[in-house]
Amino acid sequence: MKKSVILRSSTLVALASVFAMSAANAAELKPGDVIDASNFDQVKEDTFEGHKIKDLITDKVEVLIKNYNLKIPLRASEEIPVPQEDIENTKKYAGEVKIDPETKEVTGYKAGTPFPDIDVNDPLAGFKALNNYYYQNTYGNSFDGSYTFLFVDSNRGLDRAQRWWTFSLKMKGRQTGEPVLGDGTLVKKQLLFAVEPFDIKGLGIFTVRYDSKRLEDNWAYVKSVRRTRQLSGSSWMDNMAGSVQLNDEYDGLSGRPSWYPTAKLIGKRHVLAVAHLPLTLVNPSGATNAEKYPTVNTQEKPFSMPAKNVEWEPREVWAIELGMPGEHPYSKRILYMDTKFPRIYNVEHYDKSGEFAKISFVMTTPIKGDDGILSMTPRQGLCFDIKRQEGFVYLQEADAMANRRGVTENDVTLGKLEAAAK
Repeated sequence: MKKSVILRSSTLVALASVFAMSAANAAELKPGDVIDASNFDQVKEDTFEGHKIKDLITDKVEVLIKNYNLKIPLRASEEIPVPQEDIENTKKYAGEVKIDPETKEVTGYKAGTPFPDIDVNDPLAGFKALNNYYYQNTYGNSFDGSYTFLFVDSNRGLDRAQRWWTFSLKMKGRQTGEPVLGDGTLVKKQLLFAVEPFDIKGLGIFTVRYDSKRLEDNWAYVKSVRRTRQLSGSSWMDNMAGSVQLNDEYDGLSGRPSWYPTAKLIGKRHVLAVAHLPLTLVNPSGATNAEKYPTVNTQEKPFSMPAKNVEWEPREVWAIELGMPGEHPYSKRILYMDTKFPRIYNVEHYDKSGEFAKISFVMTTPIKGDDGILSMTPRQGLCFDIKRQEGFVYLQEADAMANRRGVTENDVTLGKLEAAAK
């Protein structure tokens, strides 16, 4: 018996020594260090800004690193200041906002963050966090500008590129002036239409988003008959511009939270995300795809990941499990959303059998609008369908501007879509 006790004690001492040696050998990585398939297993016990690498990288991102050529250069984290206008609006209006525990519908919202204090024990915490994002995901009263869409095959490379132009106007949640435009029934109006190449030029959609459970109204311009046609209410689940990204996935999540049956707040953690992407994303004069799209991997197979010059930093996020309605192509999503301001960085998509099928990243940077107020807009988005081995990337161009001076409600109408198409 004594011998057995001694052996067990010796084993415990040996294990403790191994753990102590591992801790002693762990290093603190520094900005500029790159995590990739060649070194992940060696650095996963190391730390960055005090967090273990294996804790900053989700298991699904680890799959991308090891199997799909994702490289993660590190940068020091940097706080993003919330505009004073949003802080004041939150103090002024948040107390008027309510959420129905049965329908998950929000009422009383005008401006600012609707639910500034999230309690992890609140059964409605997931819906509250997503409504913070839904109402305030892009700072500013308006946003317009061009985007380049890239359609990528992981094995063949870039299939095609398109240019689209968008114009969105917030009807609620406005930073300056009256917080609500109109009668209070609308959240946002948006135009999106194709600019290049010639064979798709003029295609476009006009969207009206209601502040209720009512589905969005969407009108598409049909070139063949030179008329607009209203789309079915289920178009929010359709593929966007023929890509692997769905309409309700743009900018992380564009569907109204109450359209989804469940939203469970899993908890709080830190992940590596792209929250400062100040690089030039589109260079029209570039001679090669690598020069034209410097933040997209167009040179190394597989091709669907960001380029190695895109830097990642630790961000504190809410992890939220979102259940899909029965008719949706997916069964659930896991979203990672910043706890400090409403910005979704990473989304995992699971098919009807519950298998991991697709991943999305939204990459952003703080920019000042035309009026000098800080704005957060999606500079680069990436959606990679693992099963289809196809990717979709959207890149913000240099003409993009938030809070452009002189914008009025008349600038975002069905008539404007028809005029642009013609």
